[in-house]
Amino acid sequence: MSVDHGVMYLSDPPFGVARDPSLPGQAAPLTIVTIVAFSLATVFMGIRVYSRQCIVGKLSFDDYVMGLAYACDAVMVGFTLNMLRYGMGKHIWNVPLTDLFPHFNLSNMVAAIFFCAATGFAKGSILLFYLRIFPAKAAHVAVWTAFAFTIAYSFTSVLVNIFACDPIKASWDFEAAKTAKCINRPVFYFAQAGLGIATDVITVLIPLPWLKSLKLPTRQKFYVAIMLTMGAFVCVISGIRLQSLKVLLNDPDLTRNTVLALMWCVLELNLSVIGGCIPTIKPLLKEFFPRLLGTSRSRSTTGGDIYLHSSRKTGRTTDNGHSAVRPFHAGLHSATGDTGSEEFIISKAYGSSMNGGVVEGKITRQYDIEVEVIKDNNRH
Repeated sequence: MSVDHGVMYLSDPPFGVARDPSLPGQAAPLTIVTIVAFSLATVFMGIRVYSRQCIVGKLSFDDYVMGLAYACDAVMVGFTLNMLRYGMGKHIWNVPLTDLFPHFNLSNMVAAIFFCAATGFAKGSILLFYLRIFPAKAAHVAVWTAFAFTIAYSFTSVLVNIFACDPIKASWDFEAAKTAKCINRPVFYFAQAGLGIATDVITVLIPLPWLKSLKLPTRQKFYVAIMLTMGAFVCVISGIRLQSLKVLLNDPDLTRNTVLALMWCVLELNLSVIGGCIPTIKPLLKEFFPRLLGTSRSRSTTGGDIYLHSSRKTGRTTDNGHSAVRPFHAGLHSATGDTGSEEFIISKAYGSSMNGGVVEGKITRQYDIEVEVIKDNNRH
């Protein structure tokens, strides 16, 4: 520690470098990434909630878990930006001790706590989503195992951040820190990042054995592919973050080196939220941009065309004014079990019972499909 003009600092500047507390912090990359990434995450989370609640009509467990991830993300972002007021981006020898304790260190600890919680919830939500699109028992066992591991290590990381020092307040209280026993935080962050990469890889790999056998329409496979690609990209970001944490292990310039480490943390977390929300935008697109997605069309065994449309209506009439709509459930199969992000398939067996007629079906929110006989090929 050193004193300069009556102000206490944690360390002296290197030889030949003059102390200048008035120099602005170099944290523009962190600020830009945080604002842009969190804004996009907010948009996607809003779309998710609207699609599931207002269009599909039901929020699922994975939606609530992702909501927890977003809430923790918001807290983390708030404390990250707050650190800019207390020396973030400056060299540590230019940051007064009164800024480091308690403000910078307390905000840093809280941001780390909510980051660990948020990443656990975000990855957990994606894993829970898999339960709805992969019905195989083996897939469910793999998903629940990965989910338990993800939540366990994330919860443990939260506890380690809280109880990193004995007494606890030594993490932000200078007087208590003088005699406290604390863990080596950079080493812990490094280990936690390694576990994070492991769970990212597991989350990407779990669906691969069942993805080929899953009979999904091309567009649905496209959504799943985007989500998996995003997960792979998050793995890359996690690896880069691991490298930035290595700098903290070897360089005591905490306030300066934390900028890049936190930037990658913010990017990794918000990409996880965005990637987890991508599959849920489909109902919104069908609701407001139906021509963009078009209709799912399949051919019956007798040559008739079957059209599947998303609709709120419960019936239509034919050209002669008589109702030709009748609800049915026989032969209806769900590829995923939820109308929020799934396609429904009419079995060939049912198609053969339509007497070669051209039919039009409309998927409803109640998992019903209604069929209208537009033209009977046997009559014409």
